[in-house]
Amino acid sequence: MRSRCLGVHGGHVRALMVVAVVVWAFGAYVRDAMQGSPRPGLTGAGLAVTVLNVASFALLIAGIRAGGEHSGRLHRRVRDAVPWAGDALLLAGMATSLTLYGVTGADSGGFFLAMVTLWVLVSRWPLRRAVPLGMVTMAATSVVGVAAGDGHLDAGTYVGFIGVMLGATALRERRVAESETRRAEAAALLLDERTRLAREIHDILAHSLSAQLLHLEGARLLLSRDGDRTQALDRVERAQNLARSGLEETHRALAALRGDAPPPDRALAGLADEYRAATGRDAAVEVVGDPRELSPQAALSVVRTAQEALTNVRKHAPGARVRLTLRYLPGHAELEVTDTGGTEPGLDIAATGSGYGLVGMRERAELIGGTLESGPEGKGYRVKLRLPE
Repeated sequence: MRSRCLGVHGGHVRALMVVAVVVWAFGAYVRDAMQGSPRPGLTGAGLAVTVLNVASFALLIAGIRAGGEHSGRLHRRVRDAVPWAGDALLLAGMATSLTLYGVTGADSGGFFLAMVTLWVLVSRWPLRRAVPLGMVTMAATSVVGVAAGDGHLDAGTYVGFIGVMLGATALRERRVAESETRRAEAAALLLDERTRLAREIHDILAHSLSAQLLHLEGARLLLSRDGDRTQALDRVERAQNLARSGLEETHRALAALRGDAPPPDRALAGLADEYRAATGRDAAVEVVGDPRELSPQAALSVVRTAQEALTNVRKHAPGARVRLTLRYLPGHAELEVTDTGGTEPGLDIAATGSGYGLVGMRERAELIGGTLESGPEGKGYRVKLRLPE
């Protein structure tokens, strides 16, 4: 808890520092712009300076937004339709900034905006394109400075250009490394998920087939000894039900493995229908909040937990009515399964299947950062699963 609080506090401090730097940089930019010659205005040369300032800022912001990883829906659509749109806007912004630098001289913010634009472009481009861009930008800035009467760029300015290039390149390399790390982690998670699903299929088949063998062996013994044919038929019907249940479980696991499993709300509705058909008791499904896509692990945990909870109700609380509530809350999802308590004699556990156990469900939830709570509630029982998105 303490480390989490420290992390949140550190995030706030960094955000405040970024805001402070941005405010300071904008204030310095406005101060330099007002000290330049000509100054921004609404007529004559001042109007041209105003337009160049606004255009430079607008193109820089639009280029950053159009090419950013966390851009909005509209910007993502533009980027998907025209992948080079962000770079084109940034290059246009650099040209506008250098024009502003040529008009107002070194005291304006045009030079500063050109450096910022160079940073953004170099942080996005590979070295084979970033190095020529930096050289061209330095040459163009030098030419514009000479034309504006500021003379050649001094050594300190060239060092500044090199620093921008190195810093932006380091940022790009870090992003590439982080992206590769995320891909490797995703591949490892996928392999782990497939291994776990393969284990689940094995467990499903092992349980289903072993239970079928027990019932069929019982039926064989009854028939071989001229026993009660009604009991033998009952054994065969139980084996048939177990085979059907095992086949359905296998289909669900394979669907999850292929990534085409139904959404959790539809899966819960199917489980409720199965419960009503098997017990004749009510099973209500309620969805709270706007349904959205969950991760495959979270969706599978929701379905498996609901299955286990319903299996336990059939075993330990026959005759109970059940409610399954799936809540889509900010940042996480919850599944709550409650029953009203049993009203009928206990059932033969072998007839209902063995399930996977709430302990196993709890471990499954913890592996993906969730929690599972269970315990009595009134005359019935409650199981609550909480999963992050």
